[in-house]
Amino acid sequence: MSSKSYDTAGILVYLASKYKLRIACLRQFQSRIDQSVYSLLKKIITEDDYFKTKFTITKTSIVSDETGSEFTFLGINRNIEEIKGLDGINITWVEEASEVTKEQWDYIRPTVLREDNSFAIFVFNPFLVTDFVYKEFVLNTKSNVIKKMINYTDNPFLSDSAKELVSVDREHLDEEDFNHIYLGEPKQDDNESIIKRKWLMACVDAHIKLELDATGNKRIGYDVADDGDDLNAMAIMDGAILSGMIKWKGQEDELFESSEKVYFKAVEHDAIVNYDANGVGAGVGSNIKRIIRESGKHILYHGFDSASKPMHPKSLYVIDGDKTQQTNEAYFENLKAQSWWSLADKAKATYRAVTKGEPIDTDDLFSISGDIDNLEELITELATPRKRQSGRLKNMVEKKTDLKKRGIASPNMADATVYATFNIEKPKPQGAAQNTISIL
Repeated sequence: MSSKSYDTAGILVYLASKYKLRIACLRQFQSRIDQSVYSLLKKIITEDDYFKTKFTITKTSIVSDETGSEFTFLGINRNIEEIKGLDGINITWVEEASEVTKEQWDYIRPTVLREDNSFAIFVFNPFLVTDFVYKEFVLNTKSNVIKKMINYTDNPFLSDSAKELVSVDREHLDEEDFNHIYLGEPKQDDNESIIKRKWLMACVDAHIKLELDATGNKRIGYDVADDGDDLNAMAIMDGAILSGMIKWKGQEDELFESSEKVYFKAVEHDAIVNYDANGVGAGVGSNIKRIIRESGKHILYHGFDSASKPMHPKSLYVIDGDKTQQTNEAYFENLKAQSWWSLADKAKATYRAVTKGEPIDTDDLFSISGDIDNLEELITELATPRKRQSGRLKNMVEKKTDLKKRGIASPNMADATVYATFNIEKPKPQGAAQNTISIL
């Protein structure tokens, strides 16, 4: 157990000895009592002459003899319904809280924070900047949240051998790993993510850093909201530059109004629209066709069917300028995977150009304007989906249902960006008939 856990346990034992409290001790996975903080609380109580006379400790519970305070131990993953049924909780201690998902916290929060003056303590070592607990309680500053970082430098009882280990690791670990292990900094990148966060950070204003004129054809990527909690998102590309990002609430019965919003933005920017043609998005094409007929102003628009097979299926996939020995149809499960990997390749090439001075063609550049709205949220969304393999051992993007299990909402802005950066097909002359994607 870390010093953070010892401090938390000591404070809660003291409070339980003075006031009548019901304290819920939670962690993500707990199939046995010895996997909880029970052992730590027991140690603190039994090794202190004052506390050991004031508590009764059984194999499954800890109760104060004087105040009636009670510690309850539950695993969130297996006992979420039991947690939901708890009553009278004053303090909730969540150990190793980095694993808690948004869905889990939203479900149990009304129960554990129901009592007057109740509060929750999250103790954790940050893992990824994209993790829910880190984003919710560290990055997003709230008036009712107190944050405290505790590292080895704050431990006055650190042994000489531990200090020597830190010194050795400082010499041999890379900076990110050392800062993560010893200084409590979350990792920027998930090894399984398709697009690395460090690549995207280098992409911010990359055209300015590289002194390139990267403007050009305008494209709009439109990701359509598919349920009540989802948001529409529109990404605006000017050549290789992501110059605008708009997101808004729109229910399924407001699809026509959202289609109008996208259409008029395309007219304003003289842009081609690539839209999500799956699910409720299937109606976007007919809506735009109707709007064109009524307004008389043509735009080009393409439906993006993410489940269809990759474009140019027989061509060899190119990585870092070199052709692989696999064709697009052998390497990618579907068009969605191909389009996400395409953006990843551009982000990686841009990162190398910015940080290593490698040459880059504007066709391979991906630059994000530092002035766009929701910049940090967009970078997080783009860096979150993980690589997966289909049953046919082809590359695919982590499904939204799996993201949801990790407590991550649908990456609407990221999907819109992918649609906007992927060249579905060469633009046809202005005024040409409406078309949707056709995969040969």
